[in-house]
Amino acid sequence: GTYPLVHSYLGVVPTVLGHHEPLEGETVENTTSPDETQEQTTLSWQGLCEEKRYETVLRIVIHSIRNITRDTDLLTKVDPFVEIRANSIFLGATKPQINTTTAIVEEAFYIKTEADWRTIKLKFDLKDQDHMTNDDLLGHGYLDLGGYFDMGEEDSLIEQTIHLKWKGKEIGEVVMSVDVQKAIVIKAEE
Repeated sequence: GTYPLVHSYLGVVPTVLGHHEPLEGETVENTTSPDETQEQTTLSWQGLCEEKRYETVLRIVIHSIRNITRDTDLLTKVDPFVEIRANSIFLGATKPQINTTTAIVEEAFYIKTEADWRTIKLKFDLKDQDHMTNDDLLGHGYLDLGGYFDMGEEDSLIEQTIHLKWKGKEIGEVVMSVDVQKAIVIKAEE
């Protein structure tokens, strides 16, 4: 019998479909035995696996801002929002919440890194949006991903409370989660 060689969608790994009679007008030639084709397939897949490169993707979710006690406005309540930094790199800020000391936020921020994610230190700056002058810093808090808790290669920290302080005094809280996932990087074909 004959065994047609079919290349996978990657164009790399030969696979054997099995014996079939040629369709009308089809000519099939193959000089490779099924055993040799299986060996080629195994070697090709091993080669692909050796080239895998991983990156870690962290999803940081700010769930809420709670119990803000520090007020910088004279006539109104605070309009709080959170700025997030990872190792001093600005990731973004949540949308300001208007005239409140407690708010549901539910906003996500993403970090992709080839470095060990345990070396990342998160900083949360709670600010009061001010339309007349610069935004006022209400307080800040930190989360050291390597030292604060011990997670595996892929894991989650669910609804962690970060206590925010101003001059040593607690002024509120941010409730957040971190989800850690490994992602395989697929290189562009050359």
